[in-house]
Amino acid sequence: MAAATDESSANVLFEKLRSPWMDENRFAPEDTSICFRMKQDLCENNSELDNDIIHCTGFDPKNLSFILNSLSVLLMPDPEPNPFVDGPRQRANGMGKIVLRNYHSLTELPLDELAAIFPNISELVVYKCVNLNDISSLFSSFPNLRFLKLEGCHEIKSLDFLSHAPPHGLQLSVLEINDCGLVYCPSWERAIQVLAANLRYLLLVNLPKLTQLPAEIGNLQNLEYLCIHNTSIRHLPQEIGRLEGCAMTLVGDKMICPPIASRVSMKAMRTYFSRKRLRVFKGLVRLAILFGRSRRRAVERIYMPGGIGYKRCREHFLETSCEHARKE
Repeated sequence: MAAATDESSANVLFEKLRSPWMDENRFAPEDTSICFRMKQDLCENNSELDNDIIHCTGFDPKNLSFILNSLSVLLMPDPEPNPFVDGPRQRANGMGKIVLRNYHSLTELPLDELAAIFPNISELVVYKCVNLNDISSLFSSFPNLRFLKLEGCHEIKSLDFLSHAPPHGLQLSVLEINDCGLVYCPSWERAIQVLAANLRYLLLVNLPKLTQLPAEIGNLQNLEYLCIHNTSIRHLPQEIGRLEGCAMTLVGDKMICPPIASRVSMKAMRTYFSRKRLRVFKGLVRLAILFGRSRRRAVERIYMPGGIGYKRCREHFLETSCEHARKE
């Protein structure tokens, strides 16, 4: 029964690829994408339906690999292709984006199967695959991936998957990690080294277990925007000051940062902290002056004529003098 369901699902997707769904005057091939998500999720998000996305609903996440294998058989090249009409294979090759939503039982993405059907994917969004913990072969399957968003994947705890980059490096320019179990570990250093060449946007959002950033983040010289929102990071590394042309959004209850929620430049951050240090220095100087005055007043009050200390010393001297006089 399950196999029949999987085969019918693959047939539905094949029919969508075969139909002239794309208006060439409105959408370019690189704008097209395919969205695998649960039927219930699709019903709850009717407002998100876009004309340039093929929505595939009702797929059993346990049998997603079987569906993709069945689809790959259906997408075999046509022995007599029509040069004037794009077939399903050509349309699959034109897909540029894949969205996987709410596949709770997936622990590993069927990347090889996806790459066999959609070889030219440049954007991947994985949403609420809560048990997903292994995407190590991501960049070997999609070497041209430029956009990666992981949201609600609570078992993604490190950036080790970036360490499996191909020898020629990564093309990734946008990396967004939102509401995952990410923690700091030594693999971050290797990940930053891999990302340094092309990364333009880095967004770290809703990561309560992330407590620090590596010093190597200063090597992301091409970074244009850095967003750190709602993490457990308190102090940013000093090396972040090397990101001269990078705009930043820094928001968090624990972070020592400018009280600005919108984008702020590195120059503005330096100005803010310079003024803050200057205010602290002025406060210390003022405190030193006040302390000196208080000390002088205390000395005058205690030891000068008329002071408490002077009176007590005089009384004690008089008492001892009288005692000596009586003894004599």
